[in-house]
Amino acid sequence: MDEVTTMPADDVPGLQAVVQRKLGRCLLRLQQYEQLLKVIVARVELSGPVDRLHNIRQQKIACAEKKTMGMLVGMLIDSFLIQSPQNEESQTEADAGDQIGFSYRNQLEMPVEHYEATKVAIRALVDLRNKLVHHFIEHFDLWSESGCQAADVYLEESYQTINRHCLNLQCWAKTMVEAGAKLASFIQSQTFDDVLNGIRVDGSVDWPGSGICSCLREAEAKLAEDGWTRLEAAIRWIDDTYPEQRFKRYGCSSWRHVLHESRQFEIRKSHAGNERTTVWYRSKVS
Repeated sequence: MDEVTTMPADDVPGLQAVVQRKLGRCLLRLQQYEQLLKVIVARVELSGPVDRLHNIRQQKIACAEKKTMGMLVGMLIDSFLIQSPQNEESQTEADAGDQIGFSYRNQLEMPVEHYEATKVAIRALVDLRNKLVHHFIEHFDLWSESGCQAADVYLEESYQTINRHCLNLQCWAKTMVEAGAKLASFIQSQTFDDVLNGIRVDGSVDWPGSGICSCLREAEAKLAEDGWTRLEAAIRWIDDTYPEQRFKRYGCSSWRHVLHESRQFEIRKSHAGNERTTVWYRSKVS
């Protein structure tokens, strides 16, 4: 920590140089804080159709780049910092419709007292930033020894405040990075792939939204004859198009079992002479 140095009155230019250096140090640290703030705000929440997530993320980053520090702090308080206990459920902003959607949110939960104190402190930092950037020379006579010394003391205290906020923000960012790494690992796991296909963690299946029923509907759209689809033809098409979709994956013993268990389809059978039974299906009308 730099000490305030008493210098002769005729050496005001030397004192001014010290003030200029310390002001520059404060502003550089503020810029580091603001840059990290943009990163955090842009990554607090992401939701939407899976195939559009990258573009949505880039839009959020571009949006954050255009915000002032005051706006960014407001967004941080509104979206990232929360009081504990949290009574309201998080709401996603995007509606994926019938597409496969994905959503996550990073939040830092604090006791009520800490939350309120943190809000006040962060907003005070914005006021400090504005004073340093826009009004600093209005408050100090930098052409006098006493004015320069007062500015020196103020800048030392300001730097300590700014640096403390930077260190806090770095801790928050580290937590987000660790959470992101865990999320990335989960996304690459078989469990996540199962969830996307409607297979819950406990092994039960969300049949209406399951991947295998979606494939059967898609095959139906392509292969239906007079409103009915031959199951054998659908199986061949699914094997070629979605080889990862296997009935055993959904706890079923056969494709017929899938039709019965899912309760999403009507089923009929036909016989032609001595030929084996042909199974047909069509989606139920809700």
